Amino acid sequence: MGQDKLNFDRPEEEIIAEAKERGYESYVKPLPWLKVGEFVTIGDHPCKVTEITTGKGGKHGKLGYNKCFAGLDVFTGEKRETHSYEYYSISVPFVEFKEYLIINLTFEGALTLMDEQTSEQRDDVLLPDGELGAQIREAFNSDDIVVTAARACRREAIVKFRRKIIRTSSCHTLCEPCREYQTKKEMFLNDFVN
Repeated sequence: MGQDKLNFDRPEEEIIAEAKERGYESYVKPLPWLKVGEFVTIGDHPCKVTEITTGKGGKHGKLGYNKCFAGLDVFTGEKRETHSYEYYSISVPFVEFKEYLIINLTFEGALTLMDEQTSEQRDDVLLPDGELGAQIREAFNSDDIVVTAARACRREAIVKFRRKIIRTSSCHTLCEPCREYQTKKEMFLNDFVN
């Protein structure tokens, strides 16, 4: 939290609320509070903690690193590891996941996404590189696709996808977001074909 003095005498919820109020992308947390499944920053990469181990002190009574932890990078899935002293603190990023329906996918990899709850569209997220991008492109050719975008540390990227389950009920004739989605998809397909 920058130059601010750390005050861990308050509940963690207050620390989080204050950090969000000030517009920070992360907050500082004492290592003893850290648990498996939480998010931390390891070398400027937001990661989900998968393992925490406690080691012994150093030789001849000197302090050695006694907290080692590993995590999976939120954006790439790579395993990252680091270590620290138990009494140190660590940066905890605010990580948000949001699902979007893919409305359009261009040859260049530009996506048009729609939030199914609000029907808002956005086109500022690109198709990921590599195998995930290829799988999304292939699936989009035959199915309606929902992608999950992760946002952390001033970065946003698509991290996974799934095929949308189309209900066989009368949802598409009654539900406003579904009708709107069908209309927009038909317009995009007509523009693409013509």
